[in-house]
Amino acid sequence: MKQSLDAGLAALKQQDYDRAITLLESVAKSATNQPLGTRAEMGLVMAYKATGNLQKSIALCTSLTKHPHTQVKTWADRTLTALSDRRPPKPPENPQKIPATPPETGFVPFDVGNSPPKISPTGDRPSTDQKTDLVAFEQTSRQKNVKSPQIPPVPAPPKPPLVKTSEPETSTTTVADSDAPTEVPGVVTPDTYELIWRNSGRAASGWRKLKLLKLARFRVETLACTIALFLMVRFILEFLLTNVNALLVQLYIFTKLPVFAPIQIFYRDPTAFVQFMFGLLLASSPWLIDAVLKLICGMEPLGGVTLLKSSKEANRVVRNFCKQQNMPAPVLQLLPIDVPVAFSYGCLPRFARIAVSQGLLDQLTEDEIATILARELAHIAHWDFAPMSLAVLVIQTPYLIYGLVVHWEERLSGLISIEFFRSVVKVLAAGISAGSYGIYKLLRWPMLWVSRRRVYFSDRTAAEITGNPNGLTRALAKIAIGMAKNIEQQQQTSFFLEGFELLFPVGLGQAVTIGSAGLHAPLEQILLWDVSNPCRHWLTVNSTHPLMGERLKLLALYAQFWQLETELDLANLGTLESTKGKFQVSDLFNSKFWPRHPPPLVLQGAPFLGIPMSLAIVGVLWLIGGILSRTSIWWLDWLWGDRSILWGCLPIGFCLGTLMRINDFFPDIVPRAVTAPSLPQILSNSDSLPLDAQPVGLQGKLLGRSGMANWLGQDLILQTGTGLVRLHYVSRFGPIGSLWPQPTRPSDLVGQSVVATGWLRRGATVAIDLETLRSQGGRVSHSGHPIWSAILAFAAAVWGAYIIFQGEMYR
Repeated sequence: MKQSLDAGLAALKQQDYDRAITLLESVAKSATNQPLGTRAEMGLVMAYKATGNLQKSIALCTSLTKHPHTQVKTWADRTLTALSDRRPPKPPENPQKIPATPPETGFVPFDVGNSPPKISPTGDRPSTDQKTDLVAFEQTSRQKNVKSPQIPPVPAPPKPPLVKTSEPETSTTTVADSDAPTEVPGVVTPDTYELIWRNSGRAASGWRKLKLLKLARFRVETLACTIALFLMVRFILEFLLTNVNALLVQLYIFTKLPVFAPIQIFYRDPTAFVQFMFGLLLASSPWLIDAVLKLICGMEPLGGVTLLKSSKEANRVVRNFCKQQNMPAPVLQLLPIDVPVAFSYGCLPRFARIAVSQGLLDQLTEDEIATILARELAHIAHWDFAPMSLAVLVIQTPYLIYGLVVHWEERLSGLISIEFFRSVVKVLAAGISAGSYGIYKLLRWPMLWVSRRRVYFSDRTAAEITGNPNGLTRALAKIAIGMAKNIEQQQQTSFFLEGFELLFPVGLGQAVTIGSAGLHAPLEQILLWDVSNPCRHWLTVNSTHPLMGERLKLLALYAQFWQLETELDLANLGTLESTKGKFQVSDLFNSKFWPRHPPPLVLQGAPFLGIPMSLAIVGVLWLIGGILSRTSIWWLDWLWGDRSILWGCLPIGFCLGTLMRINDFFPDIVPRAVTAPSLPQILSNSDSLPLDAQPVGLQGKLLGRSGMANWLGQDLILQTGTGLVRLHYVSRFGPIGSLWPQPTRPSDLVGQSVVATGWLRRGATVAIDLETLRSQGGRVSHSGHPIWSAILAFAAAVWGAYIIFQGEMYR
């Protein structure tokens, strides 16, 4: 049937209308109420119209106006209007001078007053009457002009953005909805879309300067985040040392062996030691990071000649900016890797380094390289490169332990022949590697705020230095695409990309999604959520970088400030944000708020909002105790000022919040409700939240690390036909359960074709909370997100009750 449809559409394009009608009518009759039948009927409307059978064309088009799919209905309404208003054209006054009207297939449409007239091979232009007579078959699926796409400011639901294809005669839009009839004639699909850059210009010489940056508040925030990192490192170190000694005491009591005697130095306050290590790491950060990069990537010096060959402008920007800021030029280093990245590090401007990968020099143009180096110079001038270098070294310590333990476990397991000792080594290695990775993820948190904030300032400064916000837009997008391609080529996320993510121009999580989907759909479409979702700012707390759409929108605004044509049409998107699902603090005091279903954002953060709500309950209990203490009801006066209630209600509040959202967060997965949307379709919905869990079953190739390096599901990525999607895996008993023996782990299926079934989450990034991962060979790996959430909630409740029961210890 599909072959007949393709043949009929091909005949329609070739103006063989009799054959096209015969083939399309057979498909329409055989595939009634099916996508193939819809496509055939749309083609028949144009075939009937081209042969002059307007009655049939109008009748069929009228039936399509009742189609349930919005895009088809819109097309049918517009086409029906054109058919109804159609009148016989007036005879030309001078027939010899006017060429014959070409047959109207709709595959070479014109948009009156917007698109330029098509020039024929002989150089003749169609007349005005001819252009008016050419009614577009693809009005819903074509582009007026790629430089001014018709994307509404706040699409709800979003209209398919306009794209530019490689064919100059037909520009179309992408079908965004999952139930859309795919491959409608002339519609660009993820398989046929081609990314074409506009190469918009830059500001002329002597461009106006932007307002002076005020960095005082940012520097205070940076200092506060660095102190928070220090306190977290101190807490983790003290926790580890205390528990190591507690374990040694238990072993000593059990074995009476002196070797298990507790280590006395572990009982000391580690504050002074952490202070010394922070100072040492900061002072030696340029050379320590040099050593790490040489070990991981084989870093080497970047000579001035090499940079001149790739970008003379970049060399000029470095010299002029450093002279203007009265600071020494940073040392340039070359990373001989294909992934396009660049980052700065060091402790002082005189010891600053800028590392540039060979992939960046190869994949970016001369002006784009200059904008990226300008970004890194901005980090040095703003002094945020120093605390970020310190943070990267601090988090690199547990991350390197994680990588080294995994590496040596694989080697030792191959050398040990006795199964018992091999199992002992595996258990110890699994515990150390999992614990180290968990500490690495925890230590990133204090610096995430600074990591996001500093990006805005560096992008702005780079645009001002070079006068080329469009070049920086292309550079950032190409870096994201290059990072996604590197993951596809390597079949996993390299340790380098994950370990140094805080320093990169683009976050790894965003690059995986945007970089892969950007090759299958317009960037304006896949970035729509980033600029228009009303809750997006609350959902980036765990992100290393700001939303890509917001960054590129700001660059588009800078381009408009200099009266430039923008590379992407993002400047006017999201300016009128809808309040649908938007939570405001004032709603908490609204009497109408609580009887209704909680707003999506409140339900999304219910486990964490339950903690402050529990504090309110504690306040009420304390108030009751205080009032009763002044009466004769003495048996409840103990509530007044009881700190055990305070500490016990915190985990109980977390439990209540988790249970409140668990049904909405993990709806039942019914086979008939499972969908398989493409990545561009997922990204097209600008109103979705992670709470809007969509049961999906996507097929593709599983990428990621193999073996123990991926036991916790650290690196699981599904490679689909339209892009990469991250997968979240957790055992039914949490991270500890992931270390127990299992029949099939997700890492066992890496490199195989699988079907991932679970709950699709759309937030700052796109991910699937797995329920099952099934290979073609029948092997199944089960994930336990709902069960683990319930276990975690009840464990928190038990812990809170225990704290209240043991009240005297907390008073």
